[in-house]
Amino acid sequence: MRILLCVVLSVTLSTAAFARSLTGNQIKQLLIGNTITGVQDNAPYSEYLDPQGTISGDSQGEIYFGRWQISRNEICFRYAGESKEWVCTGVTLKGSTIIWDDNTSATLVAGAR
Repeated sequence: MRILLCVVLSVTLSTAAFARSLTGNQIKQLLIGNTITGVQDNAPYSEYLDPQGTISGDSQGEIYFGRWQISRNEICFRYAGESKEWVCTGVTLKGSTIIWDDNTSATLVAGAR
């Protein structure tokens, strides 16, 4: 799963100092229809989470595709050519940073493709 390192959220969100876990509906409202950028295995990438449930990404010029779905209070990912299993993670909002369950973080670019 392409999880991101080091980020700041570039949409207007609460700037509270405490972290709060997001519900499935909040995850969907925040992430879907937007682009996530970050670094995975020392390689920068960006991926667009289409409202239809698809992912289109680019990592160092290599285009990849996948699918997303919301399951309870987690977002789940499955990438073409990788495991057929869904990999799910909760999302926490801390100030303006999105943090995945594995403590990596991501930058969200609202509406970007």
